Amino acid sequence: MTARAIATALGAVAALTLCASAQAQNSYSFIDAAKSPVNYSLANATPQMKCADMRMLSTTDVTIISAQLIPAADGVPEYCRVTGNILPEIAFEVNLPSSWNRRFYMNGNGGYAGERPDLPTRVALRANALRNGFAAATTNTGHDATREPLGTFAVDRAKLIDYAFRAVDLTAQNAKRIAARYYGRPPAYSYWDGCSTGGRQGLMEAQRFPGDFDGIIAGAPVLNLIDTMVNGLWLSRALEKAPISNDKLKVVEAALYAKCDKLDGVADGVIDDPRRCDFDPARDAPKCAAGQDGADCLTDAQAAALNAVYHGPRSNGAPFFFGFPPGAEKVGTDPFTGTQERGWNRWFIGQNGEPPRQLLYAETFMRFAAFGKPDPNYDVHRFDFDKDPARLDEMRALMNANNPDLSDFRSRGGKLIMYHGWADPALTPYMSVDYYERALKANGPQTKDFFRLFMVPGMFHCRGGIGVDHLDALTALINWVEAGKAPDAITATRAEADKVTRSRPLCPYPQVAHFSGNGNSDDAANFACQAPE
Repeated sequence: MTARAIATALGAVAALTLCASAQAQNSYSFIDAAKSPVNYSLANATPQMKCADMRMLSTTDVTIISAQLIPAADGVPEYCRVTGNILPEIAFEVNLPSSWNRRFYMNGNGGYAGERPDLPTRVALRANALRNGFAAATTNTGHDATREPLGTFAVDRAKLIDYAFRAVDLTAQNAKRIAARYYGRPPAYSYWDGCSTGGRQGLMEAQRFPGDFDGIIAGAPVLNLIDTMVNGLWLSRALEKAPISNDKLKVVEAALYAKCDKLDGVADGVIDDPRRCDFDPARDAPKCAAGQDGADCLTDAQAAALNAVYHGPRSNGAPFFFGFPPGAEKVGTDPFTGTQERGWNRWFIGQNGEPPRQLLYAETFMRFAAFGKPDPNYDVHRFDFDKDPARLDEMRALMNANNPDLSDFRSRGGKLIMYHGWADPALTPYMSVDYYERALKANGPQTKDFFRLFMVPGMFHCRGGIGVDHLDALTALINWVEAGKAPDAITATRAEADKVTRSRPLCPYPQVAHFSGNGNSDDAANFACQAPE
């Protein structure tokens, strides 16, 4: 079967995946803008040329396709929408409000990217930026996922490089060039806001192109993309050998939360830091009688499969990559649909006839990107965890945003906020903790002066889950960049039926939110950030 045939066969699944990829963003940026000490109307600029004339800004490598003045509507002010293409196939757009606060905003991609700008989630992100006076840009990273779903685009090496890092850098540069011509002055401040793949893109910018952005939000970054794919194969293979049903997840959840919920001093249905949770399903969950299997117990094989997920891949007898912490077995708000689902359902088990996303993403990577020459028929069961990880070093150098040396970004005055949900079933949060700790060693004890990590108890992938997930890291970042106010805490909330039901402070790692013991444990005012006990 050809790559084109495989791509066509994946169409139905890819349509769902593209929607999910487009939503890989926290989406609560700007919600705290009104509380910011920064003057958002500072030095407003107005257009110095007609919107339609922006079509003249094409260059040898950049073609401006359209420039259209969009009238004000639905609270979004009048703006000039410019769309273009950077060779070979990097589609981009930049949106320029008629009254500009001289700030540039660019949001990231999700999954394998390729999102079109007219997807509802991307339209909403654009609208939020424009309502707050920002010029806003976005890119598809060099391919269209409706034509090249999942990782199928990677058969073209140029598109793989564009996806890895080139498209974001060139889009940022050209979008800022276009803004400078439109207003007759350049942006005063530039901000990146991304989660998942967007988080990796943000870290890649800080590491490779430290002058592109003054402030970067890197949410749940897939910073070690290559070994994340290996991890996806590892846990999928374990759960294929010993499937875990939803009924069994209920059993695991009950045993897990009975043991670990109260470790943080509050029985609130959230595990604050799963590293403190010594949970072993073989020991702590109900065990099936020998030779028996039932909905209310675990067999030895199923307990072993769970531990394979928790402890991560092994290669040549040694730990190779991080596992997933316990916590996402529980029902919470699905970040893609808004429905109530277990965090494991979509990513580890699969549902509604769709394969688990961990397997889906890893399989397409192995077929079309991993080993240099695409093999659309590659059977992931052939992957050898002892021999094959070493064959991926070239891909690691190209696609991972794993370099902890941020000295160039720091010397330019850049500020970086990273966040990750402790119950993320898509990307292991241990990966973010490890990166921050390595960055602390590489950049010294003053790392916190330009880089802070915020872990979010109970949050699934980028948002949703069982804990708080409405967090505006962007406003905290702007306050840091422009007012010198470093974020000592970010208040996050949980809303149900549009009503706030819980608020908590998110603390800069390694600090944690400690309950005072008095008042309502759903009120952030009764918590304080302090060093872990």
